[in-house]
Amino acid sequence: MSFLQDILQVIIAPHKAFKQIITNPKYLGALIILLLFMGVQIGYEYVQFSRTYTEQTFPVIFFNGPELINEFPTFTNASAWTGGSNVNLTNSNDYFNYSVYMAGSGIPPTSSAGYYSIFGNTSLQMDASNTNNVQAALSNTSNVDCSATGFQNISMTIKQVSPQTAPQSATITLYSLAETNSYTYDLTSRLSSSSTLDQWNNLTIPIGPNAQGWSTSGNPIWSNITSLVLNFSYPSDSNVTIRLGSLFFRGEYLTPVQYGSLGLVIQFLQVFSLQFAFTWFVLTALIYAFCRVLKNAALWKPIFVAIGLAMVVMVIRAMVNLAAAATLQTAYYPFDISLGVRFDQFATLYFPPEAVSSLSVASQNAFVIIDTATSAFRGIVTVIAFISYIWLGALVVYVLGALKPEFSLGKRIALAVAGIGVTIFVVLLLVGVV
Repeated sequence: MSFLQDILQVIIAPHKAFKQIITNPKYLGALIILLLFMGVQIGYEYVQFSRTYTEQTFPVIFFNGPELINEFPTFTNASAWTGGSNVNLTNSNDYFNYSVYMAGSGIPPTSSAGYYSIFGNTSLQMDASNTNNVQAALSNTSNVDCSATGFQNISMTIKQVSPQTAPQSATITLYSLAETNSYTYDLTSRLSSSSTLDQWNNLTIPIGPNAQGWSTSGNPIWSNITSLVLNFSYPSDSNVTIRLGSLFFRGEYLTPVQYGSLGLVIQFLQVFSLQFAFTWFVLTALIYAFCRVLKNAALWKPIFVAIGLAMVVMVIRAMVNLAAAATLQTAYYPFDISLGVRFDQFATLYFPPEAVSSLSVASQNAFVIIDTATSAFRGIVTVIAFISYIWLGALVVYVLGALKPEFSLGKRIALAVAGIGVTIFVVLLLVGVV
């Protein structure tokens, strides 16, 4: 088990360790460090993601590779609705514009090109002439699960263009499997203020078995909502125009581990294997090149094995990160924040501060809560990252001392600093995580 002794000595007696490693380089120890790093890093990310809950929506929006999959506009497409008597349904280019940052675009949050109007660029328009009642039905909601473990809210934006009188009655009815089975909620109080007229009004209504304010007809079940109807009644006959935007179900929170564990493991294997491999190869190549430029003969294998064993500090760093992740509080990311969540350079999840101002007030408040809850964790990960690279640089000084004892200490330090600096830059450029 000499390779285990080599690994231990790199930590506690690097001067002695690297003399032995340079004299008798063996790949096994470095390969074990690679496997340990991968295992601990995957554990670290698994713990971090298991404490991160993201809000699910229906319809959905996400990036599938380079392609943006945005199904939000389907619920406000006029072709999906049926109007009541004398009600004409069209799509209007007056819409609720809510553009948020999408991390999957690969575009930095400082560029407007990374922001997308997630609800589309039209709204559903309901027009009726000389009537006091307007009704419209979305006939197929694709069997939405609103049970205790499903979606807990339905959101929409409504703009009452005319008449300039609030409805005396407004309801939303959710149907379950048949027209005889339904839940009805009274929206009147939400739309009764004069300030709601000719303005986009955001409504989020609790749904599900624990929600209050719903009246029941027949035998509906929250786990299978199949259609919905909106109904508006006015005090007298008039010309009515109502626009509806951003209709969607929300409020179900899941961790990425719950809905995409295999994909996460594959992603982690790719990112962290590349991080380790590029760091190992680039730093080795730089030290080898420095020696050659200085007209000092150097063999690749001793340097490669020594640098690989020096990277035991990356394993220790990953262990500290894992311990820090275990202290994380559970964080709940609203859907519009989760769309912009990404890895920082140290593989911690974060939402870019530059994009916060684009969020709704409610989501900005949620961001503050999340940022406060995760700031200590991110601070620990950042500090240990800097420490690990300083430590790795110190070990490179020992490697150079064992490899080229004729180099002065100042020269060894200068070469180590240059090697670590260039390596970080290259790995950050190629992998995005250091």
